[in-house]
Amino acid sequence: MQINPARQRVVQRARMRMLFRQAVARIDGAAQAEGLSPAQYHVLLALAARAGEEGLAETDLVRYLDASRAHVSVLVRSLETAGLVHSRRDSDDRRQVRLAVTDLGWDLLERLGVRQEEVLREFVSGVDAAEIQEIVAEISTRYLGLTRRA
Repeated sequence: MQINPARQRVVQRARMRMLFRQAVARIDGAAQAEGLSPAQYHVLLALAARAGEEGLAETDLVRYLDASRAHVSVLVRSLETAGLVHSRRDSDDRRQVRLAVTDLGWDLLERLGVRQEEVLREFVSGVDAAEIQEIVAEISTRYLGLTRRA
């Protein structure tokens, strides 16, 4: 029986999404083992990715995360209490709070990065290599606009 190509693409996208969710769950588990909730880890990663040396305005972090100001504020305060994030008033606009990852936070992110690579290696070792290649090819062509090589 031949499978409808459109349905096959739906199945492939569904499988890709399920694999992605399983990988994220494993990575979140590594963060939880270090005492971070998945949401705290997400905030810490967002700050690491976006803050730079000047820090990131809390309002920009809220927009970047597409979350409520109250929720982000609670998460940031818990990260500050743990010594992972530092906040300071913006020198140009004293109403604005700027956030940055502390050295302790960077150390934790480095440990989690190593653990994340281990977790992902373990995870993909249980997935069929041909399926991974097909998923990567699909992402490359459909989402990144790259062409497949014959």
